[in-house]
Amino acid sequence: MKRRIKSMIKWTVSGALVAAGLFFLQKLLVPKYAADVVEGALIAEYYREEKDHDVIFIGDCEVYENFSPQLLWDEYGINSYIRGSAQQLIWQSYYLLEDTLRYETPQVVVFNVLSMEYDTPQKEAYNRMTLEGMEWSKSKHEAILASMTEKENYTDYVFPILRYHSRWSELSGADIDYMFDTPKVSHNGYYMRVDVKAAEHIPEGKPLADYGFGENAYLYLDKLTKLCKVNNIELILVKAPSLYPYWYDEWEEQIEAYAKENDLVYINFLELTQETGVDFQTDTYDGGLHMNLSGAEKISRYLGEFLSEEAGVPDRRGESGLSASWDEKRAWYEKDRREQLLAMAEKGAQPEDTGESETPQEAVLPGEPEGMEYTDKKPVNYKGYTFTYQGIRIAMDMEAQSVLKRLGEADSYFEAASCAFDGLDKKYTYESFELDTYPGEDTDHISAVLFRDDSVTTEEGIGIGDSQGDVFEVYGEDFLTENGMIVYRKDDMKLCFIITDEVVSSIEYRTTVLDE
Repeated sequence: MKRRIKSMIKWTVSGALVAAGLFFLQKLLVPKYAADVVEGALIAEYYREEKDHDVIFIGDCEVYENFSPQLLWDEYGINSYIRGSAQQLIWQSYYLLEDTLRYETPQVVVFNVLSMEYDTPQKEAYNRMTLEGMEWSKSKHEAILASMTEKENYTDYVFPILRYHSRWSELSGADIDYMFDTPKVSHNGYYMRVDVKAAEHIPEGKPLADYGFGENAYLYLDKLTKLCKVNNIELILVKAPSLYPYWYDEWEEQIEAYAKENDLVYINFLELTQETGVDFQTDTYDGGLHMNLSGAEKISRYLGEFLSEEAGVPDRRGESGLSASWDEKRAWYEKDRREQLLAMAEKGAQPEDTGESETPQEAVLPGEPEGMEYTDKKPVNYKGYTFTYQGIRIAMDMEAQSVLKRLGEADSYFEAASCAFDGLDKKYTYESFELDTYPGEDTDHISAVLFRDDSVTTEEGIGIGDSQGDVFEVYGEDFLTENGMIVYRKDDMKLCFIITDEVVSSIEYRTTVLDE
């Protein structure tokens, strides 16, 4: 009997040690979102707060970078919080609101409508930046199931160590420092930036085969609307004043119609620049994608007036305990502002990034095998469908530097923070086509080529204005249909056609790397 008890104790202690080891190992390996990619920390920060908010924001970067709860409090006494996250999809917004209602019932919910453009799960990295910060509940369970891409596994969310077990090479001092407690990075969910980068060369929206929002997006917008009505919450739809990603007129019409049909308020800040005083030369930190602090405070001031006068949100500055809490938050808000301004001053003015860089002279060797070209002294083996312009052959995923040098100066250049990689996505616009790049480990790679007119054709001779029959004759009828487009996939790229009234209206080459 004693022997059996000793054996049980031994196995119990061993099991406890293994469990403790795995727990500490998981704490070490899971990303901390503290020293970099701080947006991944936003969702978890909500649970540290007192849950007595009158206004809750939900949505993507167009809420957490464009609205300031501190200003709403200072000028209107509105107690608010932003439950935002990077590329937050509408079903994630819905389940985050469900999760919020476990703790509190706000008077108003503000939802940014940009995520209506997505009807299906997108990228694991962004899923995790939203979902891993949620505390476990039925809402988190449902959110994971709704968000997982085909390659994801539910168990990896339950036991993150299964997903991050190979992250050893990425570990830094921050992973040790913040194993159990991460520093606060937001101001009630607002991510502050004070730097300035004027908006210029904003690209037009790419043509779409179908401008209608998807069934799944509408399903969750309906669920969101119903959830608010059942809980006597006023739902306000907003479109932040971001110039990019492009907001199509057709999308605007659909949101206006939905708001009218469901008796909802809809505020499009893109149409209110005069009323808000937003200046895209001074009020954005990344060329028109998001507001800096100056811009965020301007549109927050406009929204605060509406919430106070039209929605009846109370001024609570007379509550001593709440006021004391916001006084502490204001101190850190001002400290963050000063430190960022000081860091900018110490760094000094930097030369403007023109999007161009020095590249080695390419060496094209005689007698090269067909399908091979030497760029930057490295052989490129072309795969998939390629595009040739003035003797310059362009393939998806090839290094971009040599191609850009041979193409010469672009008519316009635009860059934006990459949604898939660390670094910048870049767009070079030429007379007849646009060329997009994405950042690799050491250099940029080509991600897309979009035809702008009928003066260029594919390698196989198809251009804008050709018939659908011409496309089928050249490429066959073994194609996929994606978002209303006819798509031919070859190797790691896609050749996409939009057909309007049986005539080609758009042609685009795309990498599949960004689909992963």
